[in-house]
Amino acid sequence: MKKTVMLIAVVALALLAGACSIDVARNPDGSLQIETVLTEESLATELAKGIDDPNVISMDVDMKDGYALVAMEAKSEWGDGVDEVAFKVEMFVVDGHLGVNVTEAVWNDIEIPQELTDLWNEELAKELEEGAKEDPDSTLVAVELTENDLRMEFRHETSKS
Repeated sequence: MKKTVMLIAVVALALLAGACSIDVARNPDGSLQIETVLTEESLATELAKGIDDPNVISMDVDMKDGYALVAMEAKSEWGDGVDEVAFKVEMFVVDGHLGVNVTEAVWNDIEIPQELTDLWNEELAKELEEGAKEDPDSTLVAVELTENDLRMEFRHETSKS
């Protein structure tokens, strides 16, 4: 389960490492619309680089409309076996910030306790938003997870808005 905690942290590092593209446009009211886009391929590549754990055998991210599935295999720390970790991630906007809901989390077919996934939700939301947000004063207005990419749209008030 410690490996899974590291995996969650790595998702945030993937965005911080520059795996996302950024598009900025001016809205009619003078505010700025900032959109960040992260592809499934970029997320998978950055996760693999970021994990950099010799015990990891394979890792897969499968983006769907509205959620992503993450699956990982690693050499067991307790013997010669293989540990499997999998979970579902959903993202949404809550009061101008990113909300994350990790569900269906299992480690070797054993359900991971809700208390632990609650911690992942908080950390993942915070780190993903900070990684995607170019300006700390901007407000998240939309998030969309599709089969092709993760898009986050921020609004930044300017002196012209």
